[in-house]
Amino acid sequence: MKLSKGIILLFLGLFFKVAVAESFTQVYWLELEIESSLYDYVVELLKEQKQIDIINATVTDIKNTTDCTLKETNKICSCMPGYNWREDMCQNYDCCNNSCTLKLNDIAVCLPEKRGLITIKGPQKAIDIGSSADITCTPPDILGEVKWFLTDVKNKTTEITEGKEAALTKAASTKTNLPETNIVKLKDISGSWKESNGNYLSYKLKGTIHCVQKKEAETVTCTFTNTKAEKNRIRSQTVEIPIINANSKFCEGEGVWPITKNDYTAKLSCTYNAVGLTSRNCSNQKWGTEISSCVITDLHDVQLAVEILDKGIGFIKDDAYHLFRQIQLSTIKETFNSFSNIDTTVVIFQAMNSVSKQQSNQWNDTIMPDFVSSLSNSLNDTRAWKNPETKNTSLSVPFLQTIEEMMHNSNLNSNNSLIYNNVKLVLCSKAKGEHCGGFNSTVSTDDSAVVIGYQNIHEILPQYDGRRLETNILSVIVNNTNNNHSNRVEMKFDYAEKRERNHVMYCVFWDVNKTMWSSEGCKWGGASNPKLCTCEHNSAFTIMMSQDAETLPYMKELTYAGLGVSIVSLVLCLIIEFLVWDTVVKSHISHFRHVALVNISFCLLLAHCGFLASPDLTEIPSNWCSFLTVFKHFFFLAVFFWMLCLSFVLLHQLIFVFEQLRKKVFFVLSITVGYVCPLICVATTFIAFENGKENEYYSKETCWLIYRGVLKGSIFSFVIPAITIVIVNFFTLVVVILKIVNPTLSESKARDQKDVARSMIKTIVFLSPVLGITWLLGILVLYLDLTQKPYAQIVGYTFTLLNSLQGFLILLTNCLGEKKVCDALMKRFKSKQSVKPKNDSSTKATSSVMMK
Repeated sequence: MKLSKGIILLFLGLFFKVAVAESFTQVYWLELEIESSLYDYVVELLKEQKQIDIINATVTDIKNTTDCTLKETNKICSCMPGYNWREDMCQNYDCCNNSCTLKLNDIAVCLPEKRGLITIKGPQKAIDIGSSADITCTPPDILGEVKWFLTDVKNKTTEITEGKEAALTKAASTKTNLPETNIVKLKDISGSWKESNGNYLSYKLKGTIHCVQKKEAETVTCTFTNTKAEKNRIRSQTVEIPIINANSKFCEGEGVWPITKNDYTAKLSCTYNAVGLTSRNCSNQKWGTEISSCVITDLHDVQLAVEILDKGIGFIKDDAYHLFRQIQLSTIKETFNSFSNIDTTVVIFQAMNSVSKQQSNQWNDTIMPDFVSSLSNSLNDTRAWKNPETKNTSLSVPFLQTIEEMMHNSNLNSNNSLIYNNVKLVLCSKAKGEHCGGFNSTVSTDDSAVVIGYQNIHEILPQYDGRRLETNILSVIVNNTNNNHSNRVEMKFDYAEKRERNHVMYCVFWDVNKTMWSSEGCKWGGASNPKLCTCEHNSAFTIMMSQDAETLPYMKELTYAGLGVSIVSLVLCLIIEFLVWDTVVKSHISHFRHVALVNISFCLLLAHCGFLASPDLTEIPSNWCSFLTVFKHFFFLAVFFWMLCLSFVLLHQLIFVFEQLRKKVFFVLSITVGYVCPLICVATTFIAFENGKENEYYSKETCWLIYRGVLKGSIFSFVIPAITIVIVNFFTLVVVILKIVNPTLSESKARDQKDVARSMIKTIVFLSPVLGITWLLGILVLYLDLTQKPYAQIVGYTFTLLNSLQGFLILLTNCLGEKKVCDALMKRFKSKQSVKPKNDSSTKATSSVMMK
């Protein structure tokens, strides 16, 4: 009796009654041995069984997969439509076709042609060169959340994640783009081809060049044709081979560099432990500079590993520590300091941070030591940052921005500072107002922050306002955990101690949107707190000093106008004194006062002329500038010392009322004080400052003494005597005012309060110009910085106007404002019109103490 066996595939869905358990599917193969006459009946019967319920399980989807016919010694089996043999059956029994002869005890199992639980869809046709292919893998919904893995040719299995070439959807499917095959682009060529050892093919062809034609170059074209492709069937590449003829210009071989034709570039593969090329141009029969694109092999391996992660294969958190460690070890190698290595490092950091964000991964404390060490090592030689082709250091900008982005994508908890030669990382996280920082700068924030200090990156960053940066850079990333807090950052830079007088400090940050330095949102602490910078955002910060000092607008014009008026006034004053001398000088007191007034006017006139003698300082010879400085220094000091003589005369008159000072004594003392003392001061200063050396004793830009700070510079050889004399003169003025306020008993009966007030005002107005009281404003001018607006501007303009017009004020107050002088001047003019001269002796002196 002929028997037939059928292998029936049963899918058993087991639904457990336990509340926490989920249903799952199991597959069983059941072998039924039946009579051949009953075969069709049994098959139809099984088809009618849609579902069979048993204890805690349900049998569904009953299908006939394999049909076998029993013989005496073996059995012949075949797969039903839609099924094929298992791989082991195909290999062990050599029955990959439908019919297979087996032993009686062997189990014959055919599996569905579409086996497994995952549905894979891919391109049905050949893939064209240069194109990509989408592969979609879809699991059944019953599996829920799934993980995807990819096994490479090295049998390394890595989990698939989100990336450039993989995408996971909520339906738990994945798409993978096949990477583009590395192809050599060549053109049509015929010849013999020979396969070389290794994982590549080498195509060689010998060609003939005819020297008679004297071509400058020969063009060779290779082409590959993909016969199965529908598009992009042909890929070609043309190579130009230069030919050196007898009259050709070329560069001689030099070391490893071969003979190279003029205007061509020779290229060599990198040496051991590096990948890439080194090129060198031959121009005008001279070798150019070597341009290397070589990258350390270890660093290149890291880049390849990161590229795989970027495609969506693997998790960055699993490889981060190893990758950062390998980068750090690469940066300490002697061959690291090159533009190509630094550029590769920046690219790696950018890619790693991109992958980290894609995978919602934050950098932690474990990788920071290697990371910060790598940054510091990269800055060991800032010359290596110069691009050999463009000659700029613009790579520093993406370097800085990438670091900031990585810090924004970090979750650091350690309070330990990471300090290296060129980079310092500090986590400010303890309390509000905590100070931290590095490299001669400190930071204070309202919230926790990551502060990175850079020692020398300012040397390679873009310039600010056409000038190179001069101090270290602070990168501050505030972790604003409280929405009520702002990103306000206070920084103090010790570099501001070098600030020169009247120079503004600019607090600037790197504006990523404008790709330039900007001061928007930042405020400088001013002259009272020059180190302080306050900014309202996070970025990389630094401080810069203005190139030019602050100036007062139209100050030069006002000064020269005032000096011109003063010079004319002083000339008039001397002429008036000459005309009225015999008339007004009748007593010792008047003689002393007018002698001092004439000398004050004369010295001030020469000093003002000295200023006007150098209007265009750029065209003045150095020797002439030195002479003008000494000239002005002497006569300005002489003005003050003659003011001191006048002050002594007034004090002597007030204190020793009944004792008259002899003219001979006054003459000796006044000449000594008025001219000898200034001469000694000027000579001593000239010798002390390297015999009047430029930029020590005087400045060629101003032809005047130099100010270098408080009590620093030659200017104080003028300021200290002048201020001392002015203070003494101010004391004299106070004594005179007290004398007016507290008159003698006989004088007080005849005067009321209004007369006293008028006398006080008159005294101040008349004595201030000749005693130099207005120069007291010079103390404020020295103390105030022009950056302290508007006070410095008010004081500066007032001081300039009063002192440039000092000669004019002397003319008004001590010449034209004195009644005796005016009367004498009027008499002199009237005497020319009158035949009978008047007797001067009839005039009665009525001047007060200050007019005698």
